[in-house]
Amino acid sequence: MSSTNYPLLMTEEFWANTQLSVVRYYGLCQFMGHEYIIVNKEGKDIFQLSAEAHKAGRDKAIEPGEPCDLLIKTLMVAYRKLGRDRIIALIKEGKSEKEINEIAKKGGKS
Repeated sequence: MSSTNYPLLMTEEFWANTQLSVVRYYGLCQFMGHEYIIVNKEGKDIFQLSAEAHKAGRDKAIEPGEPCDLLIKTLMVAYRKLGRDRIIALIKEGKSEKEINEIAKKGGKS
């Protein structure tokens, strides 16, 4: 049985200093029965960003100092649609994964 008490988003400041820091080598991980993926502030995943960086001749997919969140995969569409700041605000308000996805489906209106 899966717990309903699991993180929806972890900022790099958090995940980089935990056992989850190995995600930087793989781009995604399983944690508490859920799949998480690294995204930038626009919600592009690390694999898309790596391909773009390679094509542009850049060494880094996400530049140092830029947001680098570890996001539960089921919120990727909502993250892109609502934006990083709104997702973080909704999480701080105590909104669930389901509620956030519903808000995104309604065009951002809570």
